Amino acid sequence: MGKATIVVAAVLLATVSGCAQAGSDGGREAGDDIPIPGQEWALKDGRVTSAEYGTAMGRFVSCIRDAGYPVSEPVLSPADNLTLIYEVAPSGAPETYNNAVQSCNLSHLSMVEPTFVEAQPQVMDEPLRRAVGDCLRRQGVAVTAEERNLREFARSAKDETRVVDCVTAQWPRVYPALPAEVPLRF
Repeated sequence: MGKATIVVAAVLLATVSGCAQAGSDGGREAGDDIPIPGQEWALKDGRVTSAEYGTAMGRFVSCIRDAGYPVSEPVLSPADNLTLIYEVAPSGAPETYNNAVQSCNLSHLSMVEPTFVEAQPQVMDEPLRRAVGDCLRRQGVAVTAEERNLREFARSAKDETRVVDCVTAQWPRVYPALPAEVPLRF
């Protein structure tokens, strides 16, 4: 498995696992629906608008930059045309970097992003749809050519892992200038 596949798989696992505040013992708290204080402003009405998501992403990026790590300007992900993707340049001690990113994520984005993205129709860009469909066909999967998002590809393939593998394999070829790490939500 390549580095990009591992990163995307890890992001995918975190995305499909859901987000909740950790309790003092590291487990989920009983009130999983209680927003994290730094995100409550966007979550208080139970939905997140595009403008609120953009504001939360801006705060997240500023937080990462304030912690001393360069971050690219977020761009729309062709995987769903909803998620804003970016690159962070890690440096220094891995634990320090990971703690900074995690702190910024929990403070600004971890619940806002999935609340926004999962409430919207996801539509993959055509070049990536074609590439993923071709990749799955080469593996013997009968795709319909009607698939428009990850969930529909997974339904056709009867396997989310195959779809993740095809997206991660095709992504750098189809979008070489975009960030290599992209969250995938089914």
